[in-house]
Amino acid sequence: MTYFLKASLFLLVMFSVTTSKAQLYKNNIREYKARIPGEAAKLIKSGELFLTADSLSQTFKPNGYGPIAVDLESMKKKKLEPGKIYNRVAEATVIVSPTGKCGELTERGTECEKIHSYPATGYIIDSKGIIVTNYHVANGYVTKNNTTSRDVMIVMLKDGTTFPVTEVLSADQANDLAILKIDPKGRKLPALPIATKDAEIGDPVFIVSHPKGFFYAFSSGMVTDKFSENNWRARQYRNIMAISADFAAGSSGGAIIDQFGNVIGTVSYTKTLQHSDDPSKTQMILKATIPAAELLKLIKEGNIKK
Repeated sequence: MTYFLKASLFLLVMFSVTTSKAQLYKNNIREYKARIPGEAAKLIKSGELFLTADSLSQTFKPNGYGPIAVDLESMKKKKLEPGKIYNRVAEATVIVSPTGKCGELTERGTECEKIHSYPATGYIIDSKGIIVTNYHVANGYVTKNNTTSRDVMIVMLKDGTTFPVTEVLSADQANDLAILKIDPKGRKLPALPIATKDAEIGDPVFIVSHPKGFFYAFSSGMVTDKFSENNWRARQYRNIMAISADFAAGSSGGAIIDQFGNVIGTVSYTKTLQHSDDPSKTQMILKATIPAAELLKLIKEGNIKK
């Protein structure tokens, strides 16, 4: 009997140790999806001064932006295991979302009080609160097509702490990049280093993003192609780095990471490649990202039109 009790206690201790090291299963709805409108509602009711869509739109400069002062992290050179890459990158990955009161009239003729949100991804590059995301994410807040979420654009950290965007530091439609500012109120934020050397085809890549409400999902793959394309909206060519790691709607603005933990690109878009004889058949999905060199150029040189 004594032997049985000792053996049982040993197994119980081992089970406790094992389970204490296991990763927890997050609740995407409770921890993030439902929390985003809740935090936005608090900000809206607080009376705190922040940029509404109408006021933020005025900070979009049609002639471009000059260089911006950013305290960038040094490039990392030590190869990391995927799990360590995830832990490090997740802490510096944020949710970027336009939010606001619905404002539409209900069937009863009263104003709808529901808070709408459209979460995308971003990442921190300066511990004082400088965030990178896509141009189309920031522009999605200010465009007149957005009629239901124009009160505050929020940035939510992994732990749920939420800040309003206070400024657009730079925006580049040609390369689908936007650099935003928040006030972390003295908190030093985890930031990601940006690679100063281009990734090559075949290099491994990793992404932490929020595809379709699966917040802080991890994906890996490799660089599959590098090419130039005509960005017809901006009427100029841009460089694209295609990858095989998965991402989807909600991943926009996420960081593409190398095996050392450096940013080598930013998620931009996906394109479905269909069979030429039968458009209903999908053959491949092209996953396009903006190389880090374009981000560094935007930071250091700006994009003022001459």
